[in-house]
Amino acid sequence: MNFKHIKQMKQFTFYTLVGVLALSAVGCQDLAVENKNSPDRAVAFAQPGDVVNLISGTWTDYWSAVQWCGGGGAFFYSTLADENSSSWANWGMRDMSSEPRIGWDNSATYSRRGSTEGPWFRHYRGISNANDALQAITRAEEEESADNNAFTRDGHDTAQLRAFAKMNQGLMHGMLSLIFDQAFVFDETVDLENDVLELRPYAEVNQEAIRMLEEARSIASANSFSIPWIWGLELSSQDMVKLINSFIARFTVQVARDEAERAAVNWGNVLGLIDAGITEDFVPVGADDGSQQFDCLKFYGQNGTTWSRADYRTIGPADESGGYDDWLAKMNSGDYGSVRVFNIVTADRRIVGSADDPTVDGTDFQYQGNNGPFPAARGYYHFSSHNHKRYQSYLLADANGPMPHMILTEMHMYKAEGMLRGGGSTDEVAELINITRVSRGQLNPAMGSDAAGSSTDAQSHLDSASLWAKLKHERRIETFQTAGGLAYFDDRGIGDLVTGTPVHFPVPGRELETLGLQNYTFGGVGGVGGAPIAGRFETDNSRPR
Repeated sequence: MNFKHIKQMKQFTFYTLVGVLALSAVGCQDLAVENKNSPDRAVAFAQPGDVVNLISGTWTDYWSAVQWCGGGGAFFYSTLADENSSSWANWGMRDMSSEPRIGWDNSATYSRRGSTEGPWFRHYRGISNANDALQAITRAEEEESADNNAFTRDGHDTAQLRAFAKMNQGLMHGMLSLIFDQAFVFDETVDLENDVLELRPYAEVNQEAIRMLEEARSIASANSFSIPWIWGLELSSQDMVKLINSFIARFTVQVARDEAERAAVNWGNVLGLIDAGITEDFVPVGADDGSQQFDCLKFYGQNGTTWSRADYRTIGPADESGGYDDWLAKMNSGDYGSVRVFNIVTADRRIVGSADDPTVDGTDFQYQGNNGPFPAARGYYHFSSHNHKRYQSYLLADANGPMPHMILTEMHMYKAEGMLRGGGSTDEVAELINITRVSRGQLNPAMGSDAAGSSTDAQSHLDSASLWAKLKHERRIETFQTAGGLAYFDDRGIGDLVTGTPVHFPVPGRELETLGLQNYTFGGVGGVGGAPIAGRFETDNSRPR
């Protein structure tokens, strides 16, 4: 399929680690690599303006590796989680969202390799930028007094610069820990010419990411400044503290690769972070026609006539007609060829706007009522009756406008989950669920007396459903197409990915090949690192037919 509006797809230099990748089986790799740029680095970043520009750009580095299409794989990871549905070949969507699932092609020649190469290289490039800036600040502080260094004289707040660089350094390491089975921890203390780096497992990378975020939080807590570099927003240092707490909560929960790891999360710590976290949605605002401030999910993911449909595995559980039960039974039996589009009948007004007419748009989903823009030969199960429209204004404004990246409901659902796992108040769990269930879904309120259920319960909006089932429904509908990868990480930890879906991805083959290291991969039915079926994909025979 041809692109018409991928302004962010640009050639870029891999400004990242050079020759540092190694498999854990190899152990560690001596980075005896000549760095011809090193002698000039102190000169290149001697001017305060250069360093400020470098630091302000680390937010773009993070964003491009998370919310872009090929650069961050946002659309790819959404289809992998059966949030969006699309059988176009772009970014590996057709290959990896088709059923039965196959393993990821990690070869350096795979035409869709950008969905893992993009996050890997872009994150490390951004980390390198943050490291260079932090080193420049340290040199200025060592060469002159901390109160009279070049940055202070130029009107900049050194604490502000350091906190922002450390925050984005932590965010980028955090995303590496969520996507890949292993990665390098590469901060400003690393000397690429003399240090030996060891590829570390995702859990350790996650902890190091949190350490960096905590350092940024400490700086912000002890100082007063504002952050002007997140598009359309002006964050105070205390706003930054709240945002960091919420990101730490996200990373702490979403690093889990299966239900056992998710259950073992320190939920008490997560609840404390949420209480000290954001108090309103975190919504950067794009205003450059999608040149850099581009959100693939808010653009292509809202286009139901060409690019995307809402996957039935996400919106189908709300159906009360029996159509989804029939669709799901055929999918579970492997009868993929006989599934067809059906109209959803539901009381959830976010999906369908009328109790009498299933063709009326809901507040969040738009009725399409046809098979869709995809080739039928690639599977009718990619089709659905609806596309997501909650953020369609961004698409219609030519990639300008609000780009919600972290909403309060995400935090509310972590809190509800933690309370259910820890035996907390079911009344409070119901209250958290009802914030959106009642006001936006126009559904009857959940009750503290409802059965708590378990994390394996199928997603459901029904009054008779468990609190766990209702929580899953609210999370899936409300966080739809916010942060890149969010639905995938969530389903992975709860055990709701389709059988054979990779639970994480290998170090990109291009890096392994460059170093002469053995390739490896994950996923495929029966393959290493392929997810099992659980919860949300089981037919719920209790639904009214």
